[in-house]
Amino acid sequence: MIGKRLALSLLAVGVTSLVVTAASFALFSAQTANNNNTFSAGTVTLGNVANCGNTINNIAPGDSGNFTCSVQYTGSLNAWVGYTATMGGDLTTCDGGGRFTAPGLNTGAVPAVIGTEAAPGDSRSVTVNWAFALAAGNDCQGDSGNIGLTFYAVQARNNTNGTNTGPNAWQ
Repeated sequence: MIGKRLALSLLAVGVTSLVVTAASFALFSAQTANNNNTFSAGTVTLGNVANCGNTINNIAPGDSGNFTCSVQYTGSLNAWVGYTATMGGDLTTCDGGGRFTAPGLNTGAVPAVIGTEAAPGDSRSVTVNWAFALAAGNDCQGDSGNIGLTFYAVQARNNTNGTNTGPNAWQ
């Protein structure tokens, strides 16, 4: 008798499982897909340098002056814009050196940030102050020198230092 009850119980459980399983496959369902999600990277680009083709002739000891070079930021992401400078030529080394100078000019290897974070279309400018020492001697006559500026841009998003004054990448 216990065997019959056990067999009937197992049969009831089996039939119930079969009905539940069959019922679960009888529900309405649907599925759709969207494969049109696209991604494109932003850009960090600079335009041409403007107002910077300076030729200053016939300077004499004691002369000084300045000029300004501008660059337009043309990328699509906000960016930090900076510059480095080089000085060269015989005028920078004549009479023992230090006679032709550009005080405050960034001649280091790490770009100096120009202004605040640049948005697309913004311009940034560097004013170069130069001086030819009054103490320059005859050794400097007829010599020439040059000052070169190189502009840089680097993305600002995810690359801003804790004080919002420049990029982590240039520290």
